[in-house]
This record gives sequence, structure tokens and C-alpha cells, in this order.
Amino acid sequence: THRTTLYYLPPPPPLPHLVIMHAASFVGLLALVAAVAAAGDGTVVSLTTSTFDEVISNNEFVLVEFFAPWCGHCKKLAPEYKAAAEALKGENIILADVDATVEKDLGSKFGVRGYPTLKLFKNGEATEYKGGRTKDTIVKYLNKATGPPATTLTDAASVTAFAEANKVAVVAFVSDDADLKAFESVASADEDNVFGFTKDAAAAEANGVTAPAVVLFKKFDEGKNTFDGKFDTAAIKDFVAANSLPLVIPFSMDVVGKIFQSEVGKVAFFLSNDEVPYLADIAKENKGKLIFTVADSSNGRLNSHLGVEASDFPKLLILETSGQMKKYPLDAAPTAETVKAHITSYLAGELKPTYKSEAIPSPNDGPVTTIVGKNFNDIVLDESKDVLLEVYAPWCGHCKKLEPVYNQLGDEFKDNENIVIAKMDGTANEVEGLNARGFPTIKFYPAGSKTAASGKDYQGGRELDDFSKYIKANAKSAAGTKDEL
Repeated sequence: THRTTLYYLPPPPPLPHLVIMHAASFVGLLALVAAVAAAGDGTVVSLTTSTFDEVISNNEFVLVEFFAPWCGHCKKLAPEYKAAAEALKGENIILADVDATVEKDLGSKFGVRGYPTLKLFKNGEATEYKGGRTKDTIVKYLNKATGPPATTLTDAASVTAFAEANKVAVVAFVSDDADLKAFESVASADEDNVFGFTKDAAAAEANGVTAPAVVLFKKFDEGKNTFDGKFDTAAIKDFVAANSLPLVIPFSMDVVGKIFQSEVGKVAFFLSNDEVPYLADIAKENKGKLIFTVADSSNGRLNSHLGVEASDFPKLLILETSGQMKKYPLDAAPTAETVKAHITSYLAGELKPTYKSEAIPSPNDGPVTTIVGKNFNDIVLDESKDVLLEVYAPWCGHCKKLEPVYNQLGDEFKDNENIVIAKMDGTANEVEGLNARGFPTIKFYPAGSKTAASGKDYQGGRELDDFSKYIKANAKSAAGTKDEL
């Protein structure tokens, strides 16, 4: 296995005239020493709750994979992750992993909703990993994310060469260290774009600016944008976020990360198989307020996520990419006028999000109860019942693998009227407050006062006995806590 074991070292025999540590503390110390010793030596360091904080706080850069042993995607990533660790041997970068099914508190603390989840810690602060899943893409991403925040450019020629070598290049023209510090703060936090700076006055003049200034060079739309706001970190960050992507982005899997993880946080999806000539002007009017992207009906996974069928095309839908990913569809046929009006109303806070739901199934008396948006409150939020809910997707391989075990679980508790084993198609149903970031998402709603948002994330094993023991240990209903359970 590629993982470094941190808890196998036996304590040495006690020595006379020395104060002997508590055994648990001593083993914890040895685990920490092993973790530190392994760091940077080309291995993947396995972290536990007892070693996590020390390793993170004592190292400048740590990439952590939160995994589950049963996860197919994690198994596929493992050799690539190990190879990346070997390629970065001797660098000031640690690659580590955490078994989130064991270290459940760590998974909960860092918002792990699916596997694998990767987080890059910079000086102890967690950031979202936005790189690829192969050795080369992991190494490339980490070199960019952990290298100098901005490249030093000596003169006008080097500025030109830097701009020409990159699809997007953000260059600061500065004369003092205070302005450079503000710029580098933005560059350090931005893992998608390249940044450079120069203190050469002639280079600034050649580019039509006077220090302090920022110019964003790009190979699309206007070709470049010149920053004209207050020279501080927040304003520069907003400027880069607003201008570093095309006004209208053709949707593809290659740009998913940039769209969904943009600082803007709001996306106007125009779903159409035809050109939308008026959209660029609308996007320009709302630059920095919304990301605009056009997707055709071949993007089945996206369409399913948005709750749109090919027969609905053309369609405009605004999506908030944080939290529950609330959706604001335009009900009218999209035209330049209706699209403008919809966006104006959205930005003014006048629209309410929509939540989709299938029809309530009838009958619905199988061992696994089917939940849809319309019956969620009646069944899941019933205060007299303990409910285990799986939010799944029909195309999800992990969900298909889980199905026979989940059906057996339903059979085990089918005669207990106060314990409900339930499932909901998360691609066809939405519930306000229920945040399912991946599939399957499994939540437990114990009896008593509860809301859609109060479900406890289940992060245990995926075998029948794992589920059964969890329910028996956590059930709160009268029938669910009987000794015979």
C-alpha cells in the first residue's frame, strides 16, 4: 500500500530515573514523529485526528486527500497520488491522506461530502484543490499553487513575453513594496491564473499606465483590461475574477472547475443548441456580477443536474454555486428582452429559487421508502420517526453498488414502524435546506425536532452490518431504542 502507517511504532522500555509519559500520549508523539519524518520524502503521509493539526500547522504546504477505502475513484487516484508524491520528493510540499470513514470528525470539520475530496493547506489555511487527478496535473497544480505568487519581470520586453506565453496573464506595475504586497496577496490566493510584476517605469509607460497599476492580458474578448479601482487586495481580486474568463464561456468538462468555483459565485446558464447572438452584450453589461456560459443538449450530466430536459431548450437558468446551489429559471421564452429582465430581477433580489420534485409515488410501501420533494417534510421530518435517507443519482456507480445492501437494510427494519429506510433521486428532486454535494449522500434524521438541514452525515461503512449498528446506536424513537434492536 502507498500509505505510511503512523501508529505501529512500539514505545521503548522504561528507563530508570526518567518520568514516564502516559502510554497514549507517548504513542501519539511517536505517530507525530513518524508523520514529520515521512513528510517530503516521496511518500504519502497518512494522517489521523491525533497527528493532523501538528502536521498541518508545522508545514507550509500540505495537500490532503480525504478518502474512503471502498471508493472506486479513490482507488483510481491512489497510484497517481503516490507518483505525484514521489515526483515532489525533496520539495516543500507534503502529500497526505485521511481515511474519512475512520476520522469522521476531520471529514465533518472540512466539509467532506464525497470521495475523494482534496484540500490544499497553505500555512494552515484550507483551500479547495482545483487541479487534475493524474500525476502530471497534480504536480503542475501544486508547483503553481506553492511557488512564488508573482514572477519578477524586469522590463517591457519581459512583460510582453509573459503576456504572450499565457492565455491569461495578470501584471502589476508598482513602485513600492506596499502595493506589491497587496498584489501578491491576490496572486497567492489565485490558483488559476499567472501573475507577474515589474517596478520598471519604462515598462509601465510602454503599456499605457502609471504605477501603481494592474493590466490583465488575455487571448480573448477585449485582449486586455486595465484596473482602475482602489489599489487594494479586495478590489484587485474582484477585478481579476470579473475579467479572467471569457464574457460567454462555451461549456465543457474542461471549464467546469472555473465555472463552478469562480469567485463570482453566480452562473447564468444559457441552454441552447443554437447561437445566442445577443448574449455577449448582456454578459458585458453584467461583467463581475454573473458568469455566463452556453451549453448544448449533449451535456447530459449538466442538464440532469440543472433539472432541464433537451425538450426544454432553449432555456435560461441562473445558478448560485455556493451552498445548496439554488436555481432561478426563466419561465418565459428567452429573448434579449426577457433575459435582461430576468437578470435584473435576480440581481435586485426579487426572485425566489425553485425546487423540483417528481410526483409522489403510489403505492410507496416497499422496504425502502421513496422520497420526492413533495413528500419530504411529511416523511423525513416526521418527529416520531428515525429516518436514514440516501440521496442518489441514477447514473452513479457507487449508488448502484450500494443498492442491494440498502434494500437488505430496508428489509431488516421493514417491521419497525418508527424507523424508515428511504431514498431520493437527487437529480430529480430538491428540498430547501438539504445540501447534497455528491452521490450518494447519506443522512440520518433522528426522531425529534428536525429540519431538512439538520440531517447528520453518515460516514460509516457501506456493509449491511455497518448501517444496522449505526441505526441501532443512534435511533431516538421509542420503538427504535428497544433492547431487541
